[in-house]
Amino acid sequence: MKLLKNIIDFLRKPFPHEEQFIILLRNAFVVGLFIFLFLYFFQPFDMDELGDLLLVYCLGFGMITFVTSILFDLIFGYGLGIKKANNNFTFGKWIIYTMGMVLCISIANYIFIRLSFFGYIDWQFLPYMMRGTFLIGIFPMIATGTLALLRQEKKYERIAHEINESPKTNSSISHTNQLLFEIPIRQIRYIEALQNYVKVVYINEAGTLTTKTERATLKKIVDQNPNSPIVKCHRSFLVNREAIISTSGNAQGLILSLSDCEHPIPVSRSFVSVFRSK
Repeated sequence: MKLLKNIIDFLRKPFPHEEQFIILLRNAFVVGLFIFLFLYFFQPFDMDELGDLLLVYCLGFGMITFVTSILFDLIFGYGLGIKKANNNFTFGKWIIYTMGMVLCISIANYIFIRLSFFGYIDWQFLPYMMRGTFLIGIFPMIATGTLALLRQEKKYERIAHEINESPKTNSSISHTNQLLFEIPIRQIRYIEALQNYVKVVYINEAGTLTTKTERATLKKIVDQNPNSPIVKCHRSFLVNREAIISTSGNAQGLILSLSDCEHPIPVSRSFVSVFRSK
């Protein structure tokens, strides 16, 4: 039971997936290159019988893998609106995502091989192609994903420890009378983006955590308050640096704990440097 619980807990860990298009291209290229090299050098599934055409077909499989990976990621991330760079995108969900990608790659490569060899598609042999593609691709991809998760998790846990151990300065005196949306900045805990609005979470005069919705953007708030302790930490969050009481880390970046607020605030990897200099 303990082993099963450990496995489930590991599958629930946030996965360090990047959504930038350049990262998407890089990952697709790596997968396509792996397929090309594996097929060319190991020649499974009687590919040695291709003779002089071996290089051409291996390049074809690699290119189709590259293109299919990009299309799958674009449809998965943009077409369906599923965000992968947040704590809800866990290692378990990434495995399902990867299996879906491998399935699409196997279908695309099957169509390629059937049309190039026979000029028509006979779906009865598709399971054979799917099995071969999964055997070649799924285990190395999951192993690579596991190593990436552990490496990033260890990295940000170390950074969080360094931040927690570093001397902290308190500059709240300079912001005693500064207001944001008629709220004293010292009382604000974080601000969350809600499309064309923002949700301001703050401690009211009675000491209760309260929310207030205003029509604004995070960028506008930051631009109009350049010397404020309210800083951007994530595409969807601003945080009051002076309200931070501790920092922890996971594979996706840092997690901030705020005074009098139970809601953990994520720090994207691109904003980690802001808090290392705290």
